[in-house]
Amino acid sequence: MREHTIMNKENFNHLIGKTRREIKNELGDEFNYFKNPIWTYELGRTWLGKKIILSLTFKDGKVNEVLVFKTFRRR
Repeated sequence: MREHTIMNKENFNHLIGKTRREIKNELGDEFNYFKNPIWTYELGRTWLGKKIILSLTFKDGKVNEVLVFKTFRRR
């Protein structure tokens, strides 16, 4: 995927309201602890090497916030 396509938060808004099991089936486990309220997925990297991260926040067992950001930091 191209970076500008990946970076668009709206591409992931369909995840809002989904359960952890639904997210796991769609995106996989990665290194997320099942009960953790925040799950992250590395979507790719920019040409400078910054990681493109998808962050999902769960409230009452369902995704209530979706963020996409770039960082050089490790998890």
